[in-house]
Amino acid sequence: MTAPEQPSPPADPPSRWGTARGAALLALALLLLLASALALTLSLSQLAENRAQVVRTNTILRGLAELRAIARAAETGQRGFVLTGERRYIEPYERATDRIWTHVSELEGLIKHPAAAGLLRELQPLLHAKLDELERTVALRERDFDTALSAVRTDVGQELMERIDATLDALEETERNLLAVRAAQEERSAVSATRLAGLMVVLALVSAMLGSARILQQRADTHLFESDRRFRDLAENIQEVFWMSDPRRTRLLYANPAFERVWGRRREAAYRDPAAWLEAILPEDRPRPGDGHGDEIGDEYRGTYRIRRPDGSVRWIRDRGWPVRDAQGGVRHLVGVAEDVTAIREAQEALVRANEELESRVEQRTAELTEVNLELDAFAYTVSHDLRAPLRAIHGYTEALVEDHDGALSEEGRHYLRRIGASALRMEELIRDILSYSRLSRAEVGLRPLSLDALVRQALSGAAAAIEETGARIAVEHRLPDVRAHPPILAQVLDNLLSNAMKFVAPGTRPEIRVSAQRWDGRVRLWVEDNGIGIAPEDRQRIFLPFQRLHGPETYPGTGIGLGIVRKSLERMGGSCGVEGRPGGGSRFWVELQAA
Repeated sequence: MTAPEQPSPPADPPSRWGTARGAALLALALLLLLASALALTLSLSQLAENRAQVVRTNTILRGLAELRAIARAAETGQRGFVLTGERRYIEPYERATDRIWTHVSELEGLIKHPAAAGLLRELQPLLHAKLDELERTVALRERDFDTALSAVRTDVGQELMERIDATLDALEETERNLLAVRAAQEERSAVSATRLAGLMVVLALVSAMLGSARILQQRADTHLFESDRRFRDLAENIQEVFWMSDPRRTRLLYANPAFERVWGRRREAAYRDPAAWLEAILPEDRPRPGDGHGDEIGDEYRGTYRIRRPDGSVRWIRDRGWPVRDAQGGVRHLVGVAEDVTAIREAQEALVRANEELESRVEQRTAELTEVNLELDAFAYTVSHDLRAPLRAIHGYTEALVEDHDGALSEEGRHYLRRIGASALRMEELIRDILSYSRLSRAEVGLRPLSLDALVRQALSGAAAAIEETGARIAVEHRLPDVRAHPPILAQVLDNLLSNAMKFVAPGTRPEIRVSAQRWDGRVRLWVEDNGIGIAPEDRQRIFLPFQRLHGPETYPGTGIGLGIVRKSLERMGGSCGVEGRPGGGSRFWVELQAA
């Protein structure tokens, strides 16, 4: 079988100086190629290490999120069991407690950074303490509801959960910082590897072109054989497919042995049949007219396509080609490098599948948590309605006894009846607040522009009796900016804040309240300032949680849900709330909403 026809030699034989110069350039290109290959090997090694660190950090972040969700699930199951006594709430609690230490053990094996490892060690005794507290409360509930409820109200479990959340937040922040650093390192390594790979391709092409040029120039020279051997040493030992074609006759002039390994076909067959190269390409990936394969040749060809080998397997190929022009600018032939990138494409597809699977798992777990929360809301709503009927009966019978048998009762008996009536009223208020809080989670909240001035006037009108009873002085700074909110929900927020401002004052103190607002960056912050008893800095977050009381009901009556309703209301309207200390005593409560 004859070798493929080679391009014709130049008209004049090369000079000795030209031959030496060509050999020197080829040797220099080979040295640069070797140096680039070494640098690329080191760069790819660094890239693989950085990528492994990024993957591990992402795994740690997912593990921390799952650990937080498991701890929350354990607490939710425990509370559901304490409130209802139903065993179905124990199952998610027991599953969560069984899984916690498995996740902790996995995180211990993944976390290597000293700061993150230290935070994980700090987290473990907190998890032990939290699980012990949950176990004790469950055991108490199996014996007695009131004892278990009293244990829950000590806030020990809430404080442990807050410390666990704070430690997990610190761990996640540490890992996110590490992820940012490692991702930047990975990106730099990838850029460096890409540049080195491009340099290698260019150097390989330059070397091949120099070798080809020497072959063409030395055909009539006695050193033709040596030049041809050098060219083949270069082209036939690289892992990529080096090819040369004649674009005018669509004929493959040369392909190195890597062609047989990648295409799975003999080179001689490709030399004989000009269409063999293209026929291996899948029909949908084949080049079309104008793609740079016909008579009009651009400066560079780049393409990615799939080929089907004789054994039926499909491989992804990344191909690059350049025209070699003569002195007049015409295209003499095309040279290029084709690379099998199947492993890279499969890795990319695997990464996409992994991300889709992760998103699916996150959506599934979010849906599960949402379902649990909806069940708890429905339970609270049902219990609240079922409790109101007997409370009304208790209150009604108490009033009837006082009205019909007041003379027959002793002072101690009347005192007991008054306490029973007050307790029934307080329980009625608690149920009403629970219903309000539960409705906030289910209600459709449509926002529209509202006048804060009008809503504040409405709230003051509704609180007229309490203002008269307490003698409160309320100053409103007009004109208040308009906001986007839900009218009934914002009205309840204002009513709760004004009610608290009038209630929580020292005995004998006349309430002094100031209402003002400020606007910036498309937001409006409304302030309600009072001269009350104030709130310690460590309690300023806790008071916005349901059932969190800083004082007993005998000192300041209430249910402990009012500020929880405020926080939940603001969250549903896309806002936020908080409290600050006031110079000279008192508090400055604020709520923030979108400006209209």
